[in-house]
Amino acid sequence: MMNSGTVLPFFQMRRRLCDNLIEKGYEITVSGYTEVSKDLLKQYKADYVYIPLSRAGINPVQDLKVLRAYYKEMKREKYEIVHSYTAKPNIYGSIAAKYAGIRRIYPTVNGLGYAFTDVDTGKLKAKFVRFMISLLYKWGFSCATKVFFQNKDDARELIRRKIIDKGKCVLISGSGIELDAYPYSECSVTPMVFLIATRLLVTKGVREFCEAARIVKRKYSEAVFQLAGALDDNPDSISQKELNFYVKEGIIQYLGVVRDMPSALKKCSVFVLPSFYREGIPHVILEAMSVGRAVITTDSPGCKETVRGADEMGKGKNGFLIPAKDSQILAEKMIWMIEHTDRVKEMGEESRRYAEERFDVEMVNKVMLETMGI
Repeated sequence: MMNSGTVLPFFQMRRRLCDNLIEKGYEITVSGYTEVSKDLLKQYKADYVYIPLSRAGINPVQDLKVLRAYYKEMKREKYEIVHSYTAKPNIYGSIAAKYAGIRRIYPTVNGLGYAFTDVDTGKLKAKFVRFMISLLYKWGFSCATKVFFQNKDDARELIRRKIIDKGKCVLISGSGIELDAYPYSECSVTPMVFLIATRLLVTKGVREFCEAARIVKRKYSEAVFQLAGALDDNPDSISQKELNFYVKEGIIQYLGVVRDMPSALKKCSVFVLPSFYREGIPHVILEAMSVGRAVITTDSPGCKETVRGADEMGKGKNGFLIPAKDSQILAEKMIWMIEHTDRVKEMGEESRRYAEERFDVEMVNKVMLETMGI
């Protein structure tokens, strides 16, 4: 059984893992909190069970219902292995599996998320949420056989807080990337096109991207800045009013929700994600690397894994690492890219090599399957 949240993104990023399991003779049931079409399940040869899970917030009554739903499903179906993603499935899915008598339980921490973002802000609500999530993680991971982490910083954080034993941690290179689905293409640099693709959250660095674009355009007005992604109902979301302001000013081109990401990446020169959200390893950066694009991202957990060999100034072989929440330095690196177009192409080639050598989905899945004894 695989516990997830939104089902379509799960299949998009874990398609090859599903294929690998089916090839080895396993039957798959996926759980989630959204509706899913029969055609999608038929395509991926999976069964589906709905779990009444709320993605955000801690509501004890609602979360007990989630735990009970997981337990009833697992006890009835007697699954051999439970593998989960995201916070609540990791916590409640692991606890339910343990009490249902399942012995092989493998959560994946794909980023520590909101609760561990800006850990030193001192905000009372943030501290309370972090305290509660820490207790729940400790309980959930005590039930797990092994726990997969997508970056070493997240593992160290939870080990330091005594939430998990070091011996249970297994490091993997994000979700991996299907290289054939995101083929390399040589980038065009006339004009220089900078693309950010993400949910439109403040913590994803959308505001820094827009402010940096404003700075760059004062010097290089021909540079193009594209923003792809959906507005979110999260309190951290950029508002429609703010988005419209940047668009009307001519600073950014808003692409909306992009269904064909390989094509969008192919049309850009440099991919940017100035996130300070606690990412696992952002899958969209891996997509950009596979296509062969230079990267500008932050020196934050997860993000920094994607820039190879960064020096003390943040310059790496395939792009730049910058401090979080610093639109001025982001603008400086964008200007560097505009003024060094030959290097941008070389960085893009290096991104593809790095994706092939470290982030190939088949390599990631091999580690996971071997750990799970499959």
